[in-house]
Amino acid sequence: MALNEKLFIPKNIACPICGTSFTRYNLRKKQFSLNKRDIDYRPTYLGNITPRYYNVCVCPNCYYAAEDKYFCPSMTAEEARKHALLESHRSQWEAASRVRAASNGQQIWKDVESEKLKELTPVNISILRQIKPLLDRVATDLKKKNKPVNELQKEGDLETAIRSWELAAICYKARRANHRILGYTYLQGAWTARDAYDETQDPALKERYKAFETAYLKEAISFLNITNLATGVDDAFMPDGTRIPKENIPQSRVFEIMYILAGANRLLGNIQESNKFLEQIIYGANGAQGVILWFVNQAREMRHEDSVDRQTDVSDETEVEDYDGEEDNNEE
Repeated sequence: MALNEKLFIPKNIACPICGTSFTRYNLRKKQFSLNKRDIDYRPTYLGNITPRYYNVCVCPNCYYAAEDKYFCPSMTAEEARKHALLESHRSQWEAASRVRAASNGQQIWKDVESEKLKELTPVNISILRQIKPLLDRVATDLKKKNKPVNELQKEGDLETAIRSWELAAICYKARRANHRILGYTYLQGAWTARDAYDETQDPALKERYKAFETAYLKEAISFLNITNLATGVDDAFMPDGTRIPKENIPQSRVFEIMYILAGANRLLGNIQESNKFLEQIIYGANGAQGVILWFVNQAREMRHEDSVDRQTDVSDETEVEDYDGEEDNNEE
């Protein structure tokens, strides 16, 4: 469903891969608020706005795709100068924040893997140009609509919203994103497909969107399983024998990933696998507080329920973060 034009911030940008200039329509983030979460942590929102439909920027020519924070559009010399100045101020602010936090016995986590994707290397660009045929194949159904993909996004086209996350995942793989970021990307795609399923009344389309959700959930579980192993104390290995690199992430994020794995497996009917993660949450959080306690309480409820359709009220949460929650620097 198309939204009011006033809900978007139009921004003219240039694709860093093919150089095409187009208008990116950023949704004003202050126009929606969290309502409920599904058992795989999917947030739903009050009103008729589904922000996941608009979160991925897609080039209408070469179909290079990424979330706005990772798109890295081409900049003029003046834009590059302003960006460098902004980044300098940001770095100073982050350093001061870490010092203040350390003085209070706290620690601010800097997501190094996410930071890597905020810059496109020459090697990245070369590879992304080579995979254009693959992106074209994924975008086949979008091409048939005979309208630029950025315009389809603004109109809330469901197929475009779902496919945008697949295009982003392919591009992230080409940029060597780690398993955690790929897992969350496919998870967002699964959530978007579920949004589309809930919104449409056409039985054929419902079946199609359900198939997308299932496929994306399976991919998300695969990548997040590796992430979960990467956060453990013991060494873990891939099927080919290669060692999984360790990732040092906050404990709250570790519990979030286990909770997502429990819920996603439950939605796919993998009850035994789901229960394994629920037990890890319940018995691995002695003296839990804050958001971790929320995950523990939700895991206990899920463990004793037969239904997979339950949703949780936001009022029951304690400062639960979204993975991709960042300040909106585009707000006017």
